[in-house]
Amino acid sequence: MDDRLPLFVDLDNTLILGDTLWESFAMLVRQNPVAALTALFSLLRGRAAFKRTVARQAPFFPDLLQYNDQVVAFVCQEAALGRPTVLATAADARIADAVAAHLGCFTRVIASDGTRNLKGHRKLEVIAAFAEEATGKKAFDYIGDSRADRPIWQAAGRALVVAGDQATAQQIAGPTELALFLPRPLKVWRDLLKALRLHQWAKNILIFTPLLLSHQYSDIDKVFAALVGFVCFGLCASATYLWNDILDLPADRAHPRKQHRPLAAGRISIAESLGLSGLLLGLSFGLALPVLPPVAVLLLAGYIALTLAYSLLLKEKLLLDAMMLGLLFAYRILFGGVTTGIMVSDWLIAFSVFFFLGLALVKRYSEIITKMQNQTGKISGRGYYTEDREVIGVLGVASSYMSILIMALYITSPAVVGLYSHPQALWGVCLVMIYWISRIWVLSHRGHMPDDPIVFALRDRVSLLAGAGCVMAVLIAV
Repeated sequence: MDDRLPLFVDLDNTLILGDTLWESFAMLVRQNPVAALTALFSLLRGRAAFKRTVARQAPFFPDLLQYNDQVVAFVCQEAALGRPTVLATAADARIADAVAAHLGCFTRVIASDGTRNLKGHRKLEVIAAFAEEATGKKAFDYIGDSRADRPIWQAAGRALVVAGDQATAQQIAGPTELALFLPRPLKVWRDLLKALRLHQWAKNILIFTPLLLSHQYSDIDKVFAALVGFVCFGLCASATYLWNDILDLPADRAHPRKQHRPLAAGRISIAESLGLSGLLLGLSFGLALPVLPPVAVLLLAGYIALTLAYSLLLKEKLLLDAMMLGLLFAYRILFGGVTTGIMVSDWLIAFSVFFFLGLALVKRYSEIITKMQNQTGKISGRGYYTEDREVIGVLGVASSYMSILIMALYITSPAVVGLYSHPQALWGVCLVMIYWISRIWVLSHRGHMPDDPIVFALRDRVSLLAGAGCVMAVLIAV
C-alpha cells in the first residue's frame, strides 16, 4: 500500500459485519414501535432523510457492533503509519461519527447528512474531491464489499475488497485489479439452520399432548393432523425466533453465550433473516390452510401476535414476561387440541399453566444470576434487579409445586377412571416430577442452569431418565 494515498473505508458490511441502518431501525422498533412506523413516512423525502430520522430517534451503541477485525486492524495499522484514513459511508453522519470516535483510527468522516445520500457516484465525487484536496491529485484507495463499489475502484485504479474468499473478491472487483483481499466470515447453510433454532421445536411436542392423553393415538386422521400442526407451528415459531434475534441484537452481543448466534455474530444479516422468516411463514400458512381447521389457522396467527407482543412490550416487564412464556407453552397444548378436534380438559390447562410458569421463572432466576447488570443492579434487557432473585425463586418453586398438586388432585378425580386401568401408577409420575423439579431449582440456585430449562432437560441425562420414568408409569397405568 502507498501510505501517501488517502484510504477510504466503507462502513456497512465492510468495517462492520452488518448494516447500521437495519440495526438502528430494529432498535427503534424495539424501543418505540409507533416512532418506527412514523419514521417510514420520512422516506417520502428520500433515503437520506429516512436515515437521519432513524439516527436521531434510535439508540445506537457503537461498542456493540460486530466489527470485521481484519479490516479494523488494517485501517489502524495504516493510520499508525501516518496515512490519512477516511470513513466514507452512505450511513448517516451521526452513526458514522459515533463509529469513528469509538475506533479512534479515522482522520475524517464523510457520510449522508439528511439531505444527500452518499452512495454510488455521489460518494465517488466526494472521495475524489477530498483526495484532490489532500494530495493534489485524484488518487486514493478504497475498501468496499459490493459490486456497487466498482465505479469507485475503477477511478482508484485498484480494488481493496472485503469478501468471504479471494475468488469472490475478484468477482466483486470485476475488471479492476484486486490489490488487497480482506476476509470476512463465510456464510454457510449451517448458520441459517442454526438461526432457525430447530432444537426449540422439541417444545412443540406439546401439540401431541391432547392426542396422547385422550388415548386416540390409533386414529390415523388425528395423528396426521397433529403432525401437520407440529410442522406448521415449528415453521411459524422459527420465524418468530428470527424476529426476536433482530430485536435483541445489542443485548445478544453483550451476552456471553448468545453473542455466538449467527445474527449477533454477523454471519447472517437482518435482511436475510427477514427474508427467511417470510419464507417460513409462507410455508407454514400454505401448509395449514388446506389441511388444518380454520380455528387452528387463527391460532397460528394468534401465536404470531402473542410473540410480537412479548418481544416488543412484555419482555422487559416484571413477571408479565414469565407469565407470557408460561402461557405460550399452554398455547401449544390448546393448538394441539384444536388441530386434532380433541377437547382439552381444564385439568390439563391448569397443570400446564402452573408447570410452565414455574419453568419460565427458572429461566428468569438463572438470568438474574448470569446476565450483566447496570450500576443500579438492573438486569440488562429485563425488568428485574439482582435483589429480586429470592422472591423469583419463591414464586417459581410455588408455581412448580402447584402443578404437581393439580396433578395429584387429577389422579384422585373421577375423570381418571374412564381413561386408565390402573390410575394408581400415575403417582409414580408425581414422585418423578417432585424429584426433577426440585433438582432443577437446586441447580439453578447453584448457577448451573442455562437460561432455558427445556433445552437443558433435552441434553441432561438425569432429565431424560426422569422422562422415561414418567412414560413407564403412564404405560403401566393404561
